[in-house]
Amino acid sequence: MAKRSVRAARARSGRSFGPWRFAKDTLAELRRSTWPTRQETVRLTVIVVGVCIALAAFLGLFDYGLTKLSAVVFR
Repeated sequence: MAKRSVRAARARSGRSFGPWRFAKDTLAELRRSTWPTRQETVRLTVIVVGVCIALAAFLGLFDYGLTKLSAVVFR
């Protein structure tokens, strides 16, 4: 029963929502998008890599500190 109502709704709207329609709509949307310049892309990539390195260093030091603390506490 539900399939009939979906088919009826599609027939009334006159639009099909298959994979080809999805791909076509996606490409149209990508063409309308505003893409960043090369300079913006490089700058934001450097920021992301820097934050990742800083976070990795912080977590590494935190883990090292907890390891040393647990070695002292659980001797």
